[in-house]
Order: sequence, then structure tokens, then C-alpha cells
Amino acid sequence: MDEQPQFADTLENTDEPKSSDVLLAALSDAAKAFDVWYGQCERIDKIFSLSRSMSGLSDWSDPEFDLFWSSTEILKPAVYARPPVPAVSTRFSIRDPFLDQVSEMLERVLSTTLDKTCIDDVMQAVRDDLILTGRGVSWLRYEDEDRKRVIVEHLEQRDFLHEPARKWSEVGWVARCAWMTKQEMRDRFGMSSGYADAAFAKRGEKYGMSDSSEKAAVWEVWSRVDKRVYWVTDGVETVLDESEPFLDIEGFFPCPKPAYATLKRRSLVPVPDYKRYESTLEQINDLTSRIYGLLDQVRVRGLIPSGGDVGSAVQSLLDEADDDMMLIPVPASSLVGNGDMVQWLPLDMFANTVQGLITARQQLISDYYELSGISDIMRGASDAQETLGAQQLKSQYGSVRIREKVDALVQHAQAICAIAGEIICENFDAKTLLEMSLSKMPTDSDIKKQITMVKKQGEQALAHIAGQIREIEARANVQQSVSQAQPPAPQPQGVPAQ
Repeated sequence: MDEQPQFADTLENTDEPKSSDVLLAALSDAAKAFDVWYGQCERIDKIFSLSRSMSGLSDWSDPEFDLFWSSTEILKPAVYARPPVPAVSTRFSIRDPFLDQVSEMLERVLSTTLDKTCIDDVMQAVRDDLILTGRGVSWLRYEDEDRKRVIVEHLEQRDFLHEPARKWSEVGWVARCAWMTKQEMRDRFGMSSGYADAAFAKRGEKYGMSDSSEKAAVWEVWSRVDKRVYWVTDGVETVLDESEPFLDIEGFFPCPKPAYATLKRRSLVPVPDYKRYESTLEQINDLTSRIYGLLDQVRVRGLIPSGGDVGSAVQSLLDEADDDMMLIPVPASSLVGNGDMVQWLPLDMFANTVQGLITARQQLISDYYELSGISDIMRGASDAQETLGAQQLKSQYGSVRIREKVDALVQHAQAICAIAGEIICENFDAKTLLEMSLSKMPTDSDIKKQITMVKKQGEQALAHIAGQIREIEARANVQQSVSQAQPPAPQPQGVPAQ
């Protein structure tokens, strides 16, 4: 039995164009592994975006009584509130003036880079994907055509694939999709790449596109197996292009580990939180529909005797009433009562039914709050009249259910900063670093001038010291000469000379 070609079979270094079959097959298999999740994401997006006609929702379903949207809006600021701020320092807090200055410069450059690439928009998109679908992805690019810069992009669910694996450390390749027109592919890959055979088509709402231009999906594949980068597309039998990694990154991949919520056991396939409480929301939708359906039927209805002066007078009196009141004429002989002109129909049965449905729906809403974690956030809301200890306990308790999502976004932002820092250190020149950090570092000429100045100052100091030494020696010589020129003092009589 012949063995199927593996992903690594395309990695032999030959001069002839390589076949794209194995690469495209690997991408197709990876997409199939996420096929169920893709369908779940589409349904969640439709419900969240009020696409009622496309999602098969009734008029009084969740989008009208929108618990899903409101709870998501509560979770968003609790999970991510402000843009990440890079912090660069030496490992083990080594205190060295030069390293401290370099760390400060890189920190400033990173801050400028993230600000120019609109990191807040990227992180918000990653956060929304994390909350709604269970996975948020970003990708980093380096551009040096007009000026050197690092671009951080958010990728849609279908625009990112990786090798199916049990954990991220086992992933051997990652790929991102770029939607390109014929002109863009010709400019990028050249006439001889066979780009004209690509599967160009108009992409609709399924891919989040609204323009009418025909585009093809070009996959940029980073293989950690052979340290190569490939570009392939459906319809083209050969690899469009390949090269060695043009970014020197410690983790090889130009993307951080995706921000994950819940994952299937022993896999990297996300499980959206919505699937956990979907049945509860559907029951709430059903009860909401029934409640308002009954309320639409509640009208003040009464029976009046037909014919005769009394019936005509009552009917004329109430002819201008709106739909909330309805009088039904019946033969006078069929009315049973004490002679009232109108016999009203009872509404107690409708009221009791509606009240029971409202009570049942309230219990389901409480269950949904417990499942989604909104109840924990609501418990964490403090009162200004409470003590400091009570407020701290509530704040800590309210963040328990969302702590993993917060940590996932923090780790994602840290990985973005780390990859961007590596790209900057490897590709930015000194002039660009100084301009972006608004720092002033001494040049070689400045250092030579400083050395010359220090040397001159040292020579002057030595000359001054030598002059002082000569003066001291001269004074000592003078004192010695004076002492030698003076006669010895006379000795007193009676004292023998020694």
C-alpha cells in the first residue's frame, strides 16, 4: 500500500517548482478539523448581529429580549479595558547604565509602534472573538518599503489555520490567508507563477467581505519543520513562492499563541461559551414569545344584546373604541345576568398564565446569569457605603469567572510585544530607533571628542600636579639651604659639649 505524501515531502531543496498538492491538502485537512466550529461561529455572529432572517429566529426571540448581547457588553470591559503598555527591562533586574538606557529606548520604540498600528483596535477584536467564539488571533508583519514599521493585524476565524495538534507547542506550521486580486497577485508573484489559474471568485458575508471584486485566497505558510515559508493558492499546481524566514523570531512563528477560552480536550479546537447556555437562551426565547403572544390576545371583550334600542345605543357609544376593547353582539335571550347592558368576559385565566410564564422565565434568566458568569460580576459590584474589606472581597470574587480570559489576553499582548521587539531589534537601524524613541545616543565622533576632551583634561591635571610638586620641592630646597647657612647656637658654660 502506497503511503500518502506528508507535509515534509515538499521540503526538498530543488530548482524545479514544487507541487502545492501536499500543502493544499494539509490546509484542507486543518480546515475540516475546524469545520464544526466555523458553523458555530457563523450562527453566533448572526444572532449577535440581529440577522433574524438568516438565523431563523422568531419576532420575540432573544434579539428582542437581548440577554446575549447585553451580557456580552458587560463582559467586554471586564475582560479588556485599556491598551497594553509595553515594559522592557533586563532579566534578573541587572542594574547597568548602558542596559537600562537600551531597555528604555526599546520600550519607547515599542510604545510608538503599538500606537501607530492601532493596537487597541486589534486587542478589542481579539477580545470579542475570545468572548463570542472562544479564540482570538493576531499576526505581525514587517514593512520597509516607505519606512520601517511593524504591523499588528487581527485575523478572522477562517483566515488562520494551523496544524491540528493537542497543544500549541506541538504545532508544526501556521498559515494566514490574504485575499488578493489578479493584479495584486501578478505584482507580488510575477507572470510565471501561474497565478491566473487561481480560484478567483466574489466572496460574500461568509468571509466578511462586502465588495464585489473577485479575489483568491493566498495562504502564507510558515513551516517550523524545515524553517521555510511558502505561498500557495487553490487552482495553482505549484508553489507560488518560497523563501527562508524573513523574520528572525525565537518562536519562529510571526504570530503569538491565540487567545483561547474553552478548548476541546486534547485538541486546539475552541468550544464557544454560547454553546454552554444556548438551550437556556432558546427556552427564554420560547417563553418570551409565548408571553407576548398571550399579551397580544388579551383584549377587553364583552357581550351586548343585539337589536333593540338598548343594544343600538351601547354599540353606538363604543363604536369609536380601539382594538383594546371589543364588544360582541349576541341575541339578548342568550345573555345570562342581572340585566347589565354589557356582560364582560373573564381575564383571570390569561393573567395567571402570563404570570406563571414570567416566573418561569425569570428562573431561566437567573440560570443563564450563573452559567455565563454575569452573576459573579454583578456580585462584585460594590456600594460606596460598604467597608473597604467588603469592597475588596467583592472585587476579588467578581473577577474569578473571567480571570482566565483576562490572563489569556494579557499573555497574548505580552507575546505581541515580544515578537515586535525581536523584529525591531533585528531590522531597525540606529537612526530609526533614535527617531522613534526621541532619544539621543552619542555617535562615534561624539565619543572621540569626549575621549579627546578627557585626555586633555587629564594632561592638564597632570601638568598642574607636576607644577605643584616642583613648587613643593623648591620650597623644601630653600628651607634646607637656609638651615645650612645659619651658625650653630653657642653652648652654655659648665655644660659639656656632646
